[in-house]
Amino acid sequence: MLLQKYIESRLDMIETSLKEYLGTQSALNKQLKQAMHYAVFSGGKRWRPLLLLSIYEMLMGMRKNTGLPQALKAATAVELIHNASLVHDDLPMIMNRTERRNQPAVHIKFGNATAILTGDALYTLAFEVLGQISPPSKALSCIRILSNSTSSYGLIGGQVVALESKHKVMKMNTLHYIDLKKVGSLLEASADMACTLASADDSVHIIMKSYASNLGMAYQMIEDITTDYNRSVEDLDFGEEFITPTSRNSYTGLLGFDKTRTTVENLLSEAEDLIKPFPHNEALREFVQMIQERIP
Repeated sequence: MLLQKYIESRLDMIETSLKEYLGTQSALNKQLKQAMHYAVFSGGKRWRPLLLLSIYEMLMGMRKNTGLPQALKAATAVELIHNASLVHDDLPMIMNRTERRNQPAVHIKFGNATAILTGDALYTLAFEVLGQISPPSKALSCIRILSNSTSSYGLIGGQVVALESKHKVMKMNTLHYIDLKKVGSLLEASADMACTLASADDSVHIIMKSYASNLGMAYQMIEDITTDYNRSVEDLDFGEEFITPTSRNSYTGLLGFDKTRTTVENLLSEAEDLIKPFPHNEALREFVQMIQERIP
């Protein structure tokens, strides 16, 4: 019960912070402002900012925690970046998705040009928020971390490889690279910024980034299991049992369902082992459990 209250209170903090920073954009063109709000507040689990706050507060432990407002700025920034990447990802010239979170994608509702500018505006707002972190040395460190994670070596690099591989049969190393960059980069950045703001040792940075990466890869594999399972069920005649995956460019298509499930279980088990030495790790164990519960 206490853990649930903690999670709910932090999610409320994240929502309030997002509303406050997006509210500062009052001088913007009306349509752009509406599109930014639509992109950010059309759903989403807020896992990345919640993970950042959870790691930060775990590392701070019982010390007097006066730095939470600074961590909240980093959490807000990473969520703005995440939503910006989704707006761009959905565009017709990239992944050509017409829906996001069961609603029309931003480019469908507002047009392609506004969608491009909406993503750009969310990206720049994220770094404006990071620049307000105190002390300035921590702000610069967080800016470096988040810019690296979204660069051609990070999220954008993963997107480019995904585009190049869109109509090809992928190899495992290509699929792993794409998901490590598109899914894992912002999770790792969240962990890295949390460690930076908590003044953690380098060894802790490595552990927390590995933990976050494991969560991201496990989550993506579960998405593949669920997606391929649903496709296969739809393709079967009534009464038949589900046997084989339908998508070759997925973990289930390359590994099969049983091996993919086993890999997910191993990733989550390793994630739990990584955080065992840390006191006050209840929220991080809850992340592992939430993902485990998604396994079909």
